[in-house]
Amino acid sequence: MTAPAHPPVSFLPLALLAVAFPFLIAGSAPPTSTYFNQAVAFGGCGVWLLVWALTARPSLAAQPASRATKLLLVAGALLVAATLTSSAPWGQRFAPLACLVLAGALMHATAAATRAGRLDDWAAPLMTALLVAGLLSLVVGLVQVFRPELADGRLVSYPTIAGRAIGNMRQPNQLATLLLWSAAAAVWLGVRERQPLAVMAAVLSALVFGVALTASRTGSVGVVLLALWGLVDRRLPKPVRGLLLAMLPLYALSWWGLEQWLSAHGVMFYGEDQLKKTLHGDPSSSRGKIWANTWDMIRAHPWTGVGVGAYNFIWSMTPFPGRPVAFYDHSHNVVLQLAVESGVPMALVILGCTLAALWMARPALTVADDDTARGARTALFMLVMVGVHSLLEYPLWYVYFLLPAAMLAGWLTGLAPVRHADAAAAPTLSRLAGAWRPVWCATGALALAGSLWSTVEYGSVAVIFEPELSWGEPAPLAERIAQGQRSVLWGHHADYASVTMAPKPEEVFAQFERPLYHLADTRLLIAYARALLARGEIAKASHVAARLREFHNPASADFFALCDAPGAAPSATPFQCLPDPALPAEALRPKR
Repeated sequence: MTAPAHPPVSFLPLALLAVAFPFLIAGSAPPTSTYFNQAVAFGGCGVWLLVWALTARPSLAAQPASRATKLLLVAGALLVAATLTSSAPWGQRFAPLACLVLAGALMHATAAATRAGRLDDWAAPLMTALLVAGLLSLVVGLVQVFRPELADGRLVSYPTIAGRAIGNMRQPNQLATLLLWSAAAAVWLGVRERQPLAVMAAVLSALVFGVALTASRTGSVGVVLLALWGLVDRRLPKPVRGLLLAMLPLYALSWWGLEQWLSAHGVMFYGEDQLKKTLHGDPSSSRGKIWANTWDMIRAHPWTGVGVGAYNFIWSMTPFPGRPVAFYDHSHNVVLQLAVESGVPMALVILGCTLAALWMARPALTVADDDTARGARTALFMLVMVGVHSLLEYPLWYVYFLLPAAMLAGWLTGLAPVRHADAAAAPTLSRLAGAWRPVWCATGALALAGSLWSTVEYGSVAVIFEPELSWGEPAPLAERIAQGQRSVLWGHHADYASVTMAPKPEEVFAQFERPLYHLADTRLLIAYARALLARGEIAKASHVAARLREFHNPASADFFALCDAPGAAPSATPFQCLPDPALPAEALRPKR
């Protein structure tokens, strides 16, 4: 198929809103630092889908889907089913459900447009937006490393570690993946639009230097993948392949140069610390421990898993003497997360459908048309990049990565050939040409409405932590908490404030459920243990205290100080000092 020579202007502003802008938002309000980034990505993609569905030709809805596209839709439907059947509180499941539905619609729409040869509807605007997001995020990173005093929290997020770029997502690994996605977009756009090699070299060099600024080990792996792409992809022009191969030594030189420059200015380059940790046997920053804990949870719940949204609660309440000391709400590995939450059989089916879809899309990588093959290979590289990142963290649990990834998947599978049987059904499909349009329109409209509703609800919770965000005179704290607790999506934050501040937490016992399933921490576990004790559930209180002890958190020192008091009679032993009863984690769920 032949792509239009110039991308239309119509969808580019929508792509900039939905894809580029979310990566660049620096402002935040507690309790979630990236809330606005994710809300804009969700609502913006909804607007893009809605406008596209309203303006696209009816024939687009009749495009037969490839088997690869269908298999990805099946995988998504299974994820939706697993989320719906979980016993976790709805607040832990509602937002993921909405994101999965929107991602499926975007993937299907992108595949349909691609099948019709309309790359300028989704693929080209997406790649342009990612390139813009990467280049502007590079500027943010440069300020954070070289002129941190200019960071104002409005245009540039405050750097949290001297000598390290974190972007406006406030996570260096996410910034590294964005920059590598931007590099891939620069390659595809540059070849497609026949940009001078010098321009492409300047853009790629700047982006790879930005990856070095993050000192991200995930980013280092990504640069290696970028070089491998240049090594194996013979559909790219030879000068471009050489340029990609040159990025690896450039990255090493950037790493060394940053270390020298920052040292000369009295700042330690964070990459030096990362390198030392890797060489001294900690290549994954304690991820090995959380993976080991997750594997034990999988063995304990192999068939149906612990339930989507229940990972943090079950992990926090399960005895793990060798657990990492940080509080985790995710296993930091997408395969383990699928298995532990949904069960091994469901995880195998979902992963099987995904891998089979990629296998069925492989003809798109080898078609005679160089432009089509380059597009498929670019999309595959970018999916592999975020997939590798997902084996170490959870970028796809962030809306601004999930939804572009869904579009990339639609682009790749949309380029896959369609079976003769599906193509023969085209006349029948054409009679139903409008069947998908209402689905796309409804999904886009609901996504826009949902993002606005979510933001209003989020505001009712944010004022608990920052009263100055209130409209007019702030209400008393108790009223703000009560208002926030009515939020379906964010009420767990209000519940957290309520139970951790309550003089008698047993009186608000039912309010423990949502925050315990969201993310347990020292304050919450201490309050929960005391509430259980007051209710006469001493064994459960001792179990929670034993779990808290495993985290070795300094904030719990006063709580356990009684255990070191000399001369106490056995009958008067404080509950937090009793032997660990090691109860089943499921028995610790608060009962209303």
